[in-house]
Amino acid sequence: MSRAGALVHGAVSGLLAGAGLGAAEVAWMAAQGGLSDGLALLYAAGLYGGIGSLLGAIGGLSSTLVPGWGPVEGWRRHPEAFAGSMGAATALSPLLLFVLFYLVNKDVFAEQGIPAPAKLAILGGVVAMALLEVLVVRNLRASVSARTALIANFLAFDALLALGVGVLFSVPSSADRGREGFTLARPVAPALADKPNVLMIVVDTLRADALGTYGHPGNPTPAIDALAADSVVFEQHVAAASWTRSSFASLFTSRIPSSHVADKKASRLADEVVMLSEVLQAGGVKTGNLANNINVTGSFNFDQGYDAFVYEAPVYPFGATESVFGLTLYKVVHKLHERIGGKLGLSKDVATFYQPAEVVFEDAKAFIDGSKDARWYLGLHLMEPHDPYFDHPYLTGDGPEYGKQAYGRAEHEAPAADEATALAALYAGEVQHLDRKIAAFVQYLKETGRYDDTLIVLTADHGEEFGEHGGFWHGTTLYDEQIHIPLFVKLPAQRGAGTRVSWQSRAIDVAPTITTALGLSADAAWMGKDLLGDALAPAPAEVPSGTPDAACAAYSKPGHRVAISEEDFEGNVLRAVRTGAFKLIEAEPGGPRGLPEVELFDLVVDAAETKNLATSGESRCGTFLSDLPVSLSADLDAAIAAAASGATSGGEQSLSPADRARLCSLGYMSGKDCE
Repeated sequence: MSRAGALVHGAVSGLLAGAGLGAAEVAWMAAQGGLSDGLALLYAAGLYGGIGSLLGAIGGLSSTLVPGWGPVEGWRRHPEAFAGSMGAATALSPLLLFVLFYLVNKDVFAEQGIPAPAKLAILGGVVAMALLEVLVVRNLRASVSARTALIANFLAFDALLALGVGVLFSVPSSADRGREGFTLARPVAPALADKPNVLMIVVDTLRADALGTYGHPGNPTPAIDALAADSVVFEQHVAAASWTRSSFASLFTSRIPSSHVADKKASRLADEVVMLSEVLQAGGVKTGNLANNINVTGSFNFDQGYDAFVYEAPVYPFGATESVFGLTLYKVVHKLHERIGGKLGLSKDVATFYQPAEVVFEDAKAFIDGSKDARWYLGLHLMEPHDPYFDHPYLTGDGPEYGKQAYGRAEHEAPAADEATALAALYAGEVQHLDRKIAAFVQYLKETGRYDDTLIVLTADHGEEFGEHGGFWHGTTLYDEQIHIPLFVKLPAQRGAGTRVSWQSRAIDVAPTITTALGLSADAAWMGKDLLGDALAPAPAEVPSGTPDAACAAYSKPGHRVAISEEDFEGNVLRAVRTGAFKLIEAEPGGPRGLPEVELFDLVVDAAETKNLATSGESRCGTFLSDLPVSLSADLDAAIAAAASGATSGGEQSLSPADRARLCSLGYMSGKDCE
């Protein structure tokens, strides 16, 4: 057989082998509940099949180079079969190895690296499968003519494509399903007649100190600050995690990550975890959400309890969709596309990363206008100022609203320390740009007569780091630049406007605050509690001054709610407890950031978290501090163990008296459980 013939037989076998692997990954995604549209199967067949065909051609060609020594002499009597079997094995083996390493590292080892024994086991399994495949494919192809074998392979590939087309048209996209609910009519229940509509705006990656309300110099965010002036502002508000999925899960379920367990890249929200939307919907509220990040979409079960749930999907490169983005090889292609484009300085379109604020606000208007007299709740997810940071020429009065140059994490994983100032300036420009978009939307609410009678919540999922502790971006630490986020609540008729709350609040407190405002009961397993009752009550008395030990012994201060944050992201495994006066951070050894295993900060005098009291021993608090790391670590142990076992305020798990007392003192249990 000629080399050209061997190449063809290898390529066709590789095409089918690659497409089959892609189809298997799509089936795995579907079994995990992550198939939100039907394009993934077609895409998998084309992408995996195309790469498999190239590898298979190499394998088929190599079959002609095998010398005629004894063990393979019998195989060479059927050169087409030999070329096909070599092509299938050469295509499938590296693809399967890559996909397995990726999925096992992500799903089994939480991106902390696959141990050597597991790697060897995977490698051995793939090698054994390759040898078996060579044997099976060769025997099958040897039993038929070369032409029949080629036709059979093409027919099998065509059948897979036909199946993909069928799936494509039988699985509607989540966006198509979601917008149908915009005009849903729902009569107002008598119990909700005097209750407000609720609008929750969550700005991705917004640090508290990026706003004038939280001390940013100048007047960078006049619209957001004006909204804050009409609101109750919580000055010390803390996220439960520093990356999107885990933090949003805590916001929507009033549970810390150990309880909702949607805290890893491979994690999904469980059906039994009750979301804010489910409580509101059951109470007669029309519910809507405009998600703008794949981490909080139906792929990860965040669409529970909504009458209208829309993923404001970006325009993925090469015509991909949300489900296609779940394919391992597409992620590689997507990252290469970003990195190569970034290195070459090519222009970027914001819509290929996320839908800009003006698009999200137009959908918000459609939902609000379509709700008419219904009592509604709407969540908005705005991606500015998440990276990539776009330049905004409008700030100097010329150019389009979005610049065509942007700086993103994909092509700049580890910026140099001297880039911090420039990156922070780009980020600040994104925040200013978003402020103008929010101004226009607030004006719409006022012009349509909805502003005064709507409860508006503005918050974030996490912050962003600009070299404060030697790194950039987010998801890698639990320092305050990543977890100190804004929260303000504008009540109907601007009640309580101008109130600034100095005691610490938590992301898990937002959901019960909203249900309380609507007269609905929080879910029994929620760990947070209403904020407004305490915020509008008389301020608690401060601890009287005295000896250092006496002043610091009440380390949580009156009114403060102890906040627990957790991280398990890209190998960074951390946990923190923030009392309002002190903060303890514990990191697993050997993490990518190389963080200290124990850090203790006195936030009263060291808000920037620069002096680790766990090692320095220096403190304004004298001898009291010596026992504080141990005490706070025990608090963490008790709260996280209880959360992991489901032992929240409504749980049935048996707790020791000591753990129960700790949870009650921390505010993670209440009522009869603390009697």
